[in-house]
Amino acid sequence: MNELTRIKAIFLDVDGTIISTRTKKIPQSATEAIREARQKGVKVFLCTSRAKQFLSNITSIECDGVVALTGAHCIDASGKDIGCSVMTSEDLAKAFRDIQENDRPFVAISSDKVYMSHERGPEVTSYLGTGGLSLEVIPGGVVPFPDFVSADDPVALAESMNILQVTGFFPSGDEDTRFMSLMPHSHTERWNEEFVDIVGNGTSKALGIDTMARHFGFDASETMGVGDGANDILMIRHAAIGVAMGNASDHVKSQADYVTADVDDDGLAEAIRKFVL
Repeated sequence: MNELTRIKAIFLDVDGTIISTRTKKIPQSATEAIREARQKGVKVFLCTSRAKQFLSNITSIECDGVVALTGAHCIDASGKDIGCSVMTSEDLAKAFRDIQENDRPFVAISSDKVYMSHERGPEVTSYLGTGGLSLEVIPGGVVPFPDFVSADDPVALAESMNILQVTGFFPSGDEDTRFMSLMPHSHTERWNEEFVDIVGNGTSKALGIDTMARHFGFDASETMGVGDGANDILMIRHAAIGVAMGNASDHVKSQADYVTADVDDDGLAEAIRKFVL
């Protein structure tokens, strides 16, 4: 970190950074600091594992674009796609067949569709509730998984879905390792003990920073990244100034240039005012 770094763009995680995981609300101080940064000419991007369809409860935040699905889906403020990283169809075909043969709850997301198995099950309800969401607020609703067990060409079926991120409901450990052995061209990005996001190799929030930088004409050396989860580490390390929230784990904090206060103690506003305003 260079104290003289001029920040032209801020990349902000959502859950635990903008939104309190305790109250499911956005601190007023965060909204005001983000608005002040944009008024100063600094671009603000949401950088989240959420899909664009899962952002309905943060419409009060004004931004210049979204790095969604852990970097796999970059969108400008108008909703236009800037970049997509589609997962390998061979990986997905094996994974989806395993999901259906073992009757497991899973979520798979493309740029415009949300596929869910067990959409009314407790795992999916908890997954949505983590972000203060429910099925009823997802634009366009959800789409059931196609039948991969009896498909004549499961790889072609998977390819037609254009999946950018899969979320599996299992803790880290043996089952995590077993399932990922089916997906050699993909990797996990975990930020919750109950579920894990899976994206293609090379995809991350850091990739999202670079995609937005190329499109908007700034450099990663002119950015600040703020987050609290393990899936934020690459973003925090890639940005010129990496900030960990006070509610982050010790490991995430150890990767940051600066540790701010907890999300519920105006930590995001503190970081923006220290390095940008």
